[in-house]
Amino acid sequence: MCKQKSLYKQFLEYSYWDLKELFKKSKTREEQDFYIKLADIVLQREQHKVINEK
Repeated sequence: MCKQKSLYKQFLEYSYWDLKELFKKSKTREEQDFYIKLADIVLQREQHKVINEK
């Protein structure tokens, strides 16, 4: 349980641009898929913030 929380906290530290850079440096298609999905989550989170501000 403790490791899951730290993984989530680590994820929160990454920006969309950080994840896009990791995507570019990926060596496999699976790794690219992983980083692009995380980048999508970051974008969705930002969209929710903008929507909720209005």
